[in-house]
Amino acid sequence: MKLSRTQSEKFRKVASGGYRIAEVDRFLKTAAARIDKGEKDRLSNELDSAQFTITKRAGYDPKEVDDHLDSLVQRYGLASPISQTSGQSSQRSSFSRRDNEPQKEQQTGLVIDSKKLRTLTPPIADGVGYAQDEVDHFLATVADSLERFENVQGKELDALRSDQYIVHPEQKPLLAGDQVRYALFSVSENGGYDMLGVDAAVNRLAEALDYHWSRTS
Repeated sequence: MKLSRTQSEKFRKVASGGYRIAEVDRFLKTAAARIDKGEKDRLSNELDSAQFTITKRAGYDPKEVDDHLDSLVQRYGLASPISQTSGQSSQRSSFSRRDNEPQKEQQTGLVIDSKKLRTLTPPIADGVGYAQDEVDHFLATVADSLERFENVQGKELDALRSDQYIVHPEQKPLLAGDQVRYALFSVSENGGYDMLGVDAAVNRLAEALDYHWSRTS
């Protein structure tokens, strides 16, 4: 299978209760790179541990995604999928956290702040990985937005959020969660940041920004 074919896999979209599209697309991009490189062991582990957020907005049909992942398992002779014994999609890709959980529950999982993010260095992968300069610039830009949020409370927080509709040439606009969630990076075949590690960080950073945009104090 060629990289382009794996990345172009299309799934039916559902209005709610589907897998988050950007997460599935990133995973398929990683899987395609593993296939092209013949990295069956890594592909097997990643397929077995694949997880996607269930979103209350439009997303990919979970059954179609799970069935496709199971077909990759069968096609490349990897570990047997759960669906072989159950006759159904494995559903091994569901996150326990869903988009429609109460905000307070999501807040308890908020552990990334700007100070910690500025010291974060994703793991380096030999072979296929994300371009390091792009990821470094992305993380620094997210840290700038987080820091601005962390320094204000109450009315200052409201003013900061509403002020984003006014153009300030000397300041970059605050990033929103979806801007981070749908970030894409170039893939290098000569080494780079570990794709799954960066993707996991992207999801946590998006949740951190979602929290700041919705918090009341």
